[in-house]
Amino acid sequence: MYTAYFMAAVIFFFISACSSGDYAEEAWYGEAAMESEAPAPAMKRSEMDFAETLVMEDELTPEEAQPGGEQAKPEQNRKRIYNGSAGLVVEEPEKSRKKLEDLANESGGYVEQSYRDYLVLRVPAEQFHELFQRILGMGSIQYQSVDTWDVTDQYMDIQARLATAQATRDRLYVLLERSTDPEERARILREIGRLTEEIESIKQQIQILDSRIAFSRITVELIPRLQDDGTRGTIPFSWIASLTPLNPVSSELEARVTLNPGEDFAVFEKEEIYLAEDALGTSLSISTVENSPLGDSVFWQKALVHHLEGYYAEAVEKDLKFGDRTLAGAEFVSKDREPFRYFAGLVVDGKKLHIVEIFSPHADRDFSDLYKALEEGECK
Repeated sequence: MYTAYFMAAVIFFFISACSSGDYAEEAWYGEAAMESEAPAPAMKRSEMDFAETLVMEDELTPEEAQPGGEQAKPEQNRKRIYNGSAGLVVEEPEKSRKKLEDLANESGGYVEQSYRDYLVLRVPAEQFHELFQRILGMGSIQYQSVDTWDVTDQYMDIQARLATAQATRDRLYVLLERSTDPEERARILREIGRLTEEIESIKQQIQILDSRIAFSRITVELIPRLQDDGTRGTIPFSWIASLTPLNPVSSELEARVTLNPGEDFAVFEKEEIYLAEDALGTSLSISTVENSPLGDSVFWQKALVHHLEGYYAEAVEKDLKFGDRTLAGAEFVSKDREPFRYFAGLVVDGKKLHIVEIFSPHADRDFSDLYKALEEGECK
């Protein structure tokens, strides 16, 4: 009988997950960034009867199954993420750096990262636009951009996944107390352990989203006026000249990407590009630029290293795979006292190049797990 209860609980979990939106399969397998096209397995009539009985006896309330309900969020309650970036030509970079740090701290924010050429500030979201304009006034603007992402639906879906996983684990604990069969108890315990890991992963994703929603990110490149010799401007390939470790090179993605960077990453579902980030500041982005002049992967890999190695302490070519496609690129380590690690690579797709960028604020961060994820992913 307890085996039947166990089967019913697992089946009920499938049913609950399917009712929570587009993340149904993700809720079961714990894959935060992947969509599967595989059809759900058909249930036998006896399994459906058990599931229906369990639902009737102990059904989730709408509030448990879908935090916040299905109603649309009022405009004032939308959850948005703001990102700003700017390149400023300044007379004295160190003085400008100090002003920027003071501005962030006085606003109630903080300095997230600081490097020789780059400064990353986190400021309260409600002050983002005002502070970004003040920052632009601190030097001659070489470039600027602002991205806004509405993550309300994504946030609600993740909350629903968390509620479903927690409710299912609670029911398994009840079954565990009732069961006296050692083999069945072992199966229940394994499933409880798997759900516990999934719950912690989902909570971490929510924590990342909460942080990005509450504190907007502003990335500033400080360019000394006396050293603004335009060397980047002499690079004959505009997309290589535009590569910066803290911002995706493009705001568009012209490919369908299937990728699971790992349970520690939150994927920001922006239509234009693919972007994922973990709690330690490692980010992975995929965007698209023109393949102009028309070149193959070897040509572009050599161009990357040739034109960028002078800006970094290390530059190492990397020959990787993105699914069944070649991913050619290079890994760089900055010249900072506390250096960062940066990978830039590309997939040639006819007249388009899909650019993969990985950044970590820690030079000792090994990217092999992300390279493995890319190899198991797909870019079509």
